[in-house]
Amino acid sequence: MLKKDILKAISEGNQHNGFLKEIQKEIITSPKSIVILDDDPTGTQTVYDLPIVTSWNTSVLEEEIQKNPIFFILTNSRSLQVEEANNLAVLLGKKLKELAKKYNKELIVVSRGDSTLRGHYPNEVDALAKGLGIKNATHILAPAFFEGGRFTFNDVHYVKEENNFIPANKTPFAKDNTFGYKNANLKDWIVEKYTGNIDKTSIDSLSLQFLRTQSTEKIIERIESLEKSHIVINATSYTDLEAVALAILKSSAPFLLRTSASFVNAITGIAAKACLVKEEILTHQKIGGSLIVIGSYVPKTTVQLAFLKQHSNAIFLELNVSTIKNDTLFKNHVKELSQKINHHLKENKDVVFYTSRTIIKGETKAESLAIVNKVSNGVITIIKQLNIKPKYIVAKGGITSSDVATKGLNVQRAHVLGQVLKGVPVWKLGNETKFPNMPYIIFPGNVGDSEALYQLTKLLT
Repeated sequence: MLKKDILKAISEGNQHNGFLKEIQKEIITSPKSIVILDDDPTGTQTVYDLPIVTSWNTSVLEEEIQKNPIFFILTNSRSLQVEEANNLAVLLGKKLKELAKKYNKELIVVSRGDSTLRGHYPNEVDALAKGLGIKNATHILAPAFFEGGRFTFNDVHYVKEENNFIPANKTPFAKDNTFGYKNANLKDWIVEKYTGNIDKTSIDSLSLQFLRTQSTEKIIERIESLEKSHIVINATSYTDLEAVALAILKSSAPFLLRTSASFVNAITGIAAKACLVKEEILTHQKIGGSLIVIGSYVPKTTVQLAFLKQHSNAIFLELNVSTIKNDTLFKNHVKELSQKINHHLKENKDVVFYTSRTIIKGETKAESLAIVNKVSNGVITIIKQLNIKPKYIVAKGGITSSDVATKGLNVQRAHVLGQVLKGVPVWKLGNETKFPNMPYIIFPGNVGDSEALYQLTKLLT
């Protein structure tokens, strides 16, 4: 019955025309600078023709806020410890506030987080509010991400797996060593994230019926209510997210937005676009070997890797994380892998190198995150030691894709071309990078079916 109800809600929502034209008109008549702080690079998985910067130097941010009404800042804060994530959010909030004042810009800042509810919440959003100088603003939580099969229905957040809708707390993502959780009902999830230090009655939610039957003015009235500190957005279609986005754009009240990638399209008025074809991606280097880097260890990625092994002629190399606690062994292992990868790329062979599927846990959440980062440092070292330019690089996993880009390839600014598969963005790298103009494909760990990674390589062959 639940499945039937959700499918019906999706179908009915998709039958609406939505509010895209009204949003686009509002953005033109009431210009705003929309800045998306992305806690890993996967947040660009629904947009196109937009810049993303990886530096928060004032000069860099100043140039973007003058030239581009919409841009991304990659914070990679999901890989940071709590205090580091908070400090970065405060810093960015302060800088954006100062620049908005300097150039007389009306500012909307979106904290883009994971659609499977992992990440620093609420501390990161509260820290951002502190930097922006916003007090007592309402948190709006909208994690629905349709391209990846994430829907919020009757306040419960679901992950679509094949033909089933699974409450998010019943998925492997809820068992994350650092950001695990017990509740899929988003009101309960918020209480859980505040460790009980919030009254559930202060949390409101906007139902599908309300969003689909009420005027924009009524939605504005509801979200501006000072009686509620947090508002959960139910959404099974873009119509629902656009209804909220239009209300936010028309409202004069400040909001703290914690959303998925789909909401970014709604608030920016970016229409859906077909996935990129091979000719749009491989515009410079059309021959040579490719490189796929797999750091994500979620079960979905492991299944995709297994399928790729069965059907691909690529060279597969494993970064064995069992040596992670012995610095000398791990360093020598990384050096050996690096030499092998360069050798195979020189022979124009496709290479897949992946971290062991065994998960090494720490005794605390902070220690587990530290181990993840140490593994990532090994991956970065290998990327830094590449001396053959691949035809393209695919990075699988959020932290992996960020570290490969910023620390391995020295990406400071990139252009989002679009998506090669639903939810899988393609960046064109800037001239400052290790491999200028190379396509860089960010494949989230939690996106796609078992064949998706193989289908990507097949498309670009």
